[in-house]
Amino acid sequence: MSMFGNFGVNLGSVGNLFGASGPRLNYDLGEAYPRAAGGWTHYRATSKEDGSAASVFKFVCNDVHKERVRVEVARNGAKRLKTTRHPNILMLKDSLEVEEGDKLTIYVVTESVMPLEEHLKDLPTSTSQRDEYYALGIRQVATAVSFLANDCALVHGGVSMSTVVVTDRLDWKLAGLDLLSEHAAIGRGTHGPAPLVHAAFSVPDQYKPEEYRRGDWAGIPGGPPWAIDAWGLGCLIQEVYRGGAISRTDQLREVDHIPQVLLKDYQRLLATAPERRYNPKKLVENSNLFSNKLVETITFLDNLTLKDSIEKEQFFRHLPRVMESLAKAPVQRKILPQIGEALVFGSAPALAVSPMLHAAEGLSDDDFAAKVTPTIVKLFAKETSGSKETSSSDKLVRVALMENLSRFAEHLPNKLADETIFPAMSSSFTDEDPFVRELTLKATLVLAPKLTQRTHGNLLKYLSKLQIDPEPPIRANTTILLGNIARYLAEATAKRVLLNAFTRALRDQFPPARKAGLMALCSTVDFYEPGEAAQRVLPAAAPLTVDPEKEVRECAFRCLDMFTDLLKRFSVRVEEQGAEKASEAHKNDAEKAASKANRGGGANLGGALAWAVNAAAKRVGGSAPVDEDALAGRARRPEEEAAARGIDMSAKSFGSDAPPPRLYGEAYTPTSTPGTTPAKGGPPGGGRGGVQGVQAGGASYGREVGSSSHVSEEREVEVDDDGDGWGDMDDDLDLEAEKDARQRLAK
Repeated sequence: MSMFGNFGVNLGSVGNLFGASGPRLNYDLGEAYPRAAGGWTHYRATSKEDGSAASVFKFVCNDVHKERVRVEVARNGAKRLKTTRHPNILMLKDSLEVEEGDKLTIYVVTESVMPLEEHLKDLPTSTSQRDEYYALGIRQVATAVSFLANDCALVHGGVSMSTVVVTDRLDWKLAGLDLLSEHAAIGRGTHGPAPLVHAAFSVPDQYKPEEYRRGDWAGIPGGPPWAIDAWGLGCLIQEVYRGGAISRTDQLREVDHIPQVLLKDYQRLLATAPERRYNPKKLVENSNLFSNKLVETITFLDNLTLKDSIEKEQFFRHLPRVMESLAKAPVQRKILPQIGEALVFGSAPALAVSPMLHAAEGLSDDDFAAKVTPTIVKLFAKETSGSKETSSSDKLVRVALMENLSRFAEHLPNKLADETIFPAMSSSFTDEDPFVRELTLKATLVLAPKLTQRTHGNLLKYLSKLQIDPEPPIRANTTILLGNIARYLAEATAKRVLLNAFTRALRDQFPPARKAGLMALCSTVDFYEPGEAAQRVLPAAAPLTVDPEKEVRECAFRCLDMFTDLLKRFSVRVEEQGAEKASEAHKNDAEKAASKANRGGGANLGGALAWAVNAAAKRVGGSAPVDEDALAGRARRPEEEAAARGIDMSAKSFGSDAPPPRLYGEAYTPTSTPGTTPAKGGPPGGGRGGVQGVQAGGASYGREVGSSSHVSEEREVEVDDDGDGWGDMDDDLDLEAEKDARQRLAK
């Protein structure tokens, strides 16, 4: 039996690596890196099945009989990679042995990595951010060495820069396990099975402590199991901070480039006496080198499942500010994926959505699609497919995504937004929480340009329900949203829906809703034929010139002026060109106006509903002042918006009892009234919209707004079998509450 018989393994039987014609590698090999540990060659590779990146380590022996030691050591390395699992040790994916006579080739396929030496060439020579990153990497390797020595009683035997690789996520991992041996087995020397003894020649002397260099195998088990690898860890620290491999042992005395905070620990690792060498576990736990923001942040995320909810909330609330001081590479390649995974698996709170998007700022569309979009899709889909136990937290995550939709919508492909995101989001239109329903309206404005006409049709069904919502502000903002998305609707749909919806809003007893209807009519004036303007718009808007609310009256007069001017221009054209050509000219003007609106429409999407805020947020009914950021079309972050609304997000993040956003400038508390409008005695809310306002107007509010004579005239014009004021687009809606609400609106 071979002296390595206990370690030999037929790797060709692993996994599903064989094709029908025999063993074959299911990876395409690319360019090789200049150096690799042992007798291996490190190749970049891609999977033939899915094109994913990987690394392939290839070992070739031309005569297995003459180079038996090399073969057994290589086999030991492949076996140890397969059986040794740790986050900081290189992860094996597949392996394969191919024998051709006396020639043997071993392939080891791992996660995609690059040699540390190559990686360090791309880093800046001296910055505080670089030193923070070095500290993180050294800590990860020290953790791996500590695991082998303290938990497994194993000796690596070759720790140095050449045996450390770096993943795409900037994790430093220990590789090169060819010499990995049991600590006790080393004492048996050349008569035992320890590969470290039989292949010690493959490790350069500068990486060996004195007892290792002399071959004092009998004495090594008398020392601590980390003694040999602690020396190698010291060599790694020297090589990292000097920027290249060492070639002589005396170079370890050069400490000018070693950080002072690490110098004492570095010297302990390189102690002459094995029993005095520093335990890597103590280095990880006690070194001041690791007291920096990057290491602390990564460590917290690594142990997120062990933290309580208060610690998590405090951490993620401050994380965006912390990331401002960190290097962009670890933020985007390390922290960003960790936050995404934590959200998907439920270990991170909804508050983590904003830091995730903050970390993704500056990514290209391709990188965003690879690193962030899959996470967003999974999070939107979780509530639909999740269990009852997780539905509450998943709902909070969805609310957070909708709050931040404007920050990532531009990266979403139109097809994904239309077929995946919107269908998942649409269930929130019927949520029992008014805040969620109104937030969904706001988020829909951002997605509207990416939706197909079919999806717009489904959206309009939801909006038809929200326009008779029990909460007055939701009814107002539904009308505002319709005015914003009008330019994205097909011509036939716009003609069938818009006028019905806006004139319905004019009959609402909530002043901002009536004002929103008037403003929506003005913003979509080019959508209507002169006949519609004369027969439906003017009769519907005229009664509001005597509205109890001053700003509604002013808006009504502006609306009448605008549509009267339209009719005057049309009349002049009829005189000059004739009725038929005048109609054609009006239609051409409308198409040009719509095209211009579409071209410029995306500019204001950042400030949700900004066009309506400009006029409707001026303290209607005594509300808060106008939001200047919204007027300028500047979107604010959720934290800023919450602060402006007086919400303490640190106390109740995205709670269902949080008040809805005051998109139109009206402060209110969600009511439990089942009807869509209050009694006709007066409009809801306080201030000038109360009973005093009605009396000041000198007439009955119900007669002026709710029971205007134009209602019967309007019904004669519109074709609407179910009487909901929107045409026949939602005949399937048969809820009793909605029927009652429509009856009240029609009175």
